[in-house]
Amino acid sequence: MRPRVQFPGPYGDVDTPVTFVTSEIQGNVHVFLPDTYEMVIVEAIAQNFSRRVQQPVKVFHDDWRQKYRLCPLPPGAQANTITYGPCRFECDMSEPKVAETHIPRPRNCWILYRQHKSPELREKFPDITASELSSVISGYWKNEPEAEKEIWRQKAQEEDRLHKEKYPGYKYTMKKSPRK
Repeated sequence: MRPRVQFPGPYGDVDTPVTFVTSEIQGNVHVFLPDTYEMVIVEAIAQNFSRRVQQPVKVFHDDWRQKYRLCPLPPGAQANTITYGPCRFECDMSEPKVAETHIPRPRNCWILYRQHKSPELREKFPDITASELSSVISGYWKNEPEAEKEIWRQKAQEEDRLHKEKYPGYKYTMKKSPRK
């Protein structure tokens, strides 16, 4: 894939090829830029690339290809400077990972029942949508005898008890939707 990126140059706008190379084995993308780019442009592209892949990016200069190679490398990973050329700089515009603070709500009897019935119905009807699935299971629930519903209520109570043990200070609060 060789998209053409237009950058203003001293002789007007110039179409310059930027090459993206993917590696299925390593699971990443390398970006090659001509070494005729000014370092300011290379730095800006490296920062945007780092922001996009959410990890640090090292920029190497490959003298043989006359290109800059931008490589996303996780911390501690080493690149082969014989193949890639010398490292010119590294940038990290990835956002720090925030610890997961969300505590899931305990499931109620209906949710437990639906999750139990869902795989069975998906196997019978592979093309069923989620809303259709809920409607069908809702019909099953309404027709279940009280004894069967009581089993699911007890399972929900047990899950609630275990949830309270695991998260003693938990209190459900609704998330506020962002205003437009």
